[in-house]
Amino acid sequence: MSSLLTPAQAASFLAVTPKHLLELTNEGALRWVNIGLEGKRPTRRYKQDDLADFIERRRQKACRYIESTANQNTRLTSSFAVVDFSAPPARATSGRRSAS
Repeated sequence: MSSLLTPAQAASFLAVTPKHLLELTNEGALRWVNIGLEGKRPTRRYKQDDLADFIERRRQKACRYIESTANQNTRLTSSFAVVDFSAPPARATSGRRSAS
């Protein structure tokens, strides 16, 4: 049986801040043990086995952004048109010059 860790020890084990540990616990991503009295404010403790399981569940093989794009089903083409924004003012000014 593994020993119970305080929130500060568990945060150190996971290399996170105690605030982040509390957020993970409140989200239900991390299991904890209440050693406090019934009806009172809970006193949280963490088992090393649960922390190790959490780490294993969160392990990543590779970043999804650098994986190969060879198996993509979508075409990577786009169509665009070039718009010359200087053309309409040039036409307007050239018409005024020819009138004089």
